[in-house]
Amino acid sequence: MKKVMTIGMAALMAAGIAGAQEDVVMVGQAPANDDSRPEVTAEAALVSSYVWRGQVYNNDFVVQPQLTIAHYGFSLNIWGNYDLGNNVNGVSGDFSEIDTSLAYSLPIDISEVAFDVGIINYDFPANGDTGISGVGFSSKSTTELFLSATVLSWSDVVIPSVTMFGDIDEANGTYFLFDVVAPFEVSEYLAVEGGISAGYGNTSYNDYYFGGSQDAGWNDYNFYGNASYVIQEGLTASLNLTYTMLEGGSIGDAADSIYEAKEKFWGGVNIAYDF
Repeated sequence: MKKVMTIGMAALMAAGIAGAQEDVVMVGQAPANDDSRPEVTAEAALVSSYVWRGQVYNNDFVVQPQLTIAHYGFSLNIWGNYDLGNNVNGVSGDFSEIDTSLAYSLPIDISEVAFDVGIINYDFPANGDTGISGVGFSSKSTTELFLSATVLSWSDVVIPSVTMFGDIDEANGTYFLFDVVAPFEVSEYLAVEGGISAGYGNTSYNDYYFGGSQDAGWNDYNFYGNASYVIQEGLTASLNLTYTMLEGGSIGDAADSIYEAKEKFWGGVNIAYDF
């Protein structure tokens, strides 16, 4: 379940996954030089596993394409997960998830803090109905609203952010993502970054995704690195490596029976083209 745009590919993949992740931290989504036309970006990632918020949905390779259209601070993103091998529901050779996101970067700057709001719809076209409740285990779609705050005061050194996701449909719970990423520009063409993130779910969220009577608490921890290289104008290649682990106790115990793993070292390559 990946989401809109991020400061870097690593943050996107670790938090969502991708993604998307990935989850969502939007910064500077409008075109840099020409406000009269939208910015369109097409991407395709080959990822060694599908991991979302610490939940391992597929231990095998997946392909995750996406398309983003950004204009005047708004961004529309369509993202998909195509399973090359069997996922946790036995889906293979099909799209098990398609997400649609709409985000807006608020035109305010409070002490160099950027704010973004948006909505994400998660759809699971190939998963089919099962007796297990929870997103990823049924064909029911769900929807989240989100609000993020990103501190840009030290953006050349470190970029902290926090995002709140509130499910208004199936899960009816809240998940908080805390992320800190350190970017470094090696050259005009090569950039690297490393970061850590952690997710916290309330009782309703944890009950929905891990079953039983869960308490509110920390869900997942991620340690990630990313390198991106500009091949030519408009064409960028990225490499991501991430180590993800779930909180122990009842969360980890539930993951053993529901998901394919409760910790995972995974990565992917991504190609992005700006039209």
